[in-house]
Amino acid sequence: MTQKRFHYIIDGYNLIHAIPSLKKLVSANQLIQAREQLLFLLEKFTLKNKIQCTVIFDGTKPSNEKTSSTVHITYSFPSNADNFIKKLIEKSSSRSWLMIVSSDREILNFASVCSCSTFTSKEFAKKLTSPNINQKREEKTDTENLSRKEVEEWLRIFGEKS
Repeated sequence: MTQKRFHYIIDGYNLIHAIPSLKKLVSANQLIQAREQLLFLLEKFTLKNKIQCTVIFDGTKPSNEKTSSTVHITYSFPSNADNFIKKLIEKSSSRSWLMIVSSDREILNFASVCSCSTFTSKEFAKKLTSPNINQKREEKTDTENLSRKEVEEWLRIFGEKS
């Protein structure tokens, strides 16, 4: 039996415009780099949180587009990303497991009515780009596991008195 996982469905260009560093790349006509950096962030997020992720971009797939092993990349042509997302929601048999990420209020309202969870692109951008505070907790936990003898040894090495 496979375990249910949340499936994030993301409007790619909305999210790019919600992340300042990626928005700058778009302004500098570096759209491919912005998409690649977004995919890198989403890959890390997907692996860390053990979720499924589909990112939808408006338009057609560029010939030189990189692929991802963890993020499903879709282009909406001949439709737009908003309509494509609506169709994905409508077709889903597990809507309560969908997390919709968009800046479009109409899409977010539609998703909510269909029992999906939602994030605005801005909310999700903060979650996606926030530093990992768990790492500091792990490091602290490791030092708490030192025995009294180990602490004394480290204090001796660094010339401290116990």
